[in-house]
Amino acid sequence: MPRWIPAVLVGCVVVAIAFQVGGESDAPEPVATLAPKPPPPPKVFDVLHTIDKGETLGTILQNVGLPVNAVHTGALPVYDLAKIRAGRTITFKVLEGDTKPHALHYPLDEDNTVKVTRDGDAWTAQIHTIAYDATEAIREFAIETTLWGAAANAGLRAGDIANIASVFEFDVDFNSELQAGAKVKMVIEELYHEGRFAKLGRPLAVRLENKGEAYLAIHHTSENGDTGYFDDKGVARKKAFLRSPLPFSRVTSGFNPRRFHPVLKTRRPHNGTDFGAPTGTPIRASGAGKVVMAGRNGGHGNFVKIDHAGPYASSYSHMHRIKVKKGQRVKQGQIIGTVGTTGMSTGPHLHYQFWKNGRFVDPMKIDLPRTEKLSSAELARFSPNRDTWLDFMDGQNRGIAMSEVE
Repeated sequence: MPRWIPAVLVGCVVVAIAFQVGGESDAPEPVATLAPKPPPPPKVFDVLHTIDKGETLGTILQNVGLPVNAVHTGALPVYDLAKIRAGRTITFKVLEGDTKPHALHYPLDEDNTVKVTRDGDAWTAQIHTIAYDATEAIREFAIETTLWGAAANAGLRAGDIANIASVFEFDVDFNSELQAGAKVKMVIEELYHEGRFAKLGRPLAVRLENKGEAYLAIHHTSENGDTGYFDDKGVARKKAFLRSPLPFSRVTSGFNPRRFHPVLKTRRPHNGTDFGAPTGTPIRASGAGKVVMAGRNGGHGNFVKIDHAGPYASSYSHMHRIKVKKGQRVKQGQIIGTVGTTGMSTGPHLHYQFWKNGRFVDPMKIDLPRTEKLSSAELARFSPNRDTWLDFMDGQNRGIAMSEVE
């Protein structure tokens, strides 16, 4: 109740008593008093600066009147602002009436921003991560020419397409093994921010049909926080080897013991697969192992060979640059060099070879071993989500699950 209401009530009682005794009161009527309104907060203006190539943090901060060392030191516990990248935009926050910013925001990616704020004479920083509301939704498309074209037409971005390719990269080479008519259907997160659709999130369940084969991948987060994709029986989609050392390229020549060599002009075994790609394209180790050769190797040009666990080995020829050394241990997917055209080569490409028990085998057709299966306890945690998402995918359960994703 406002504080002036009791005063008015008391005044009314006094007037009523005066009239009851038959006389008029000369007492002044009470005056209502209101608490003064607090002044509105000062306006904050955004000043945007897009970083030019070659610009440094020091130059940018000096131009807006901020202390370079203080701002840089204050941000260091969360991010080194000296690593700012050209093309990104810094947002300076300026209070109305001030001539210098009191804060700056630098985007690390689309979800995370470094916010540096003046606190007295010091500067402090924190990383702000957007919190999304997530719903489960269906996306599906048929591939007529390329995965990229079909997925983009279905509203997927480059990162979304790469996620799908990575789910099945141990089973299917998307460069050469997808046939026209292949189908993809998935349960995927739709992420919303402040009530508006922002982007797609994780694929939760994906079904790929290709060449009469069906591949299923279910997302699972284990109790210790590890994540991965598994089939309906809890066997990991991940295998000991990637199907291809290049995520997206084209096969220019397959495994062929009687291929006609384009340089030597004679029939000569082609004991590997050639992937055409621009010079400088990163090459991944198809599996974990030890580098047993790294250097020039005759017609193979710049060459790397990796010895893997068990009876397997792989090699990579005609490289532009080699980024590993003999004796070094590498992880699956680690960048070991870049595509080039060194040695006996007619253009930039990767010649990829694979051995089993010392004999060449077709890396695109060999049945690669799997490495992981969920334990009984994890399978019990995995099964309810699997059943829910598969029912949702097949139209048996159209309820939408809501959650907050950071």
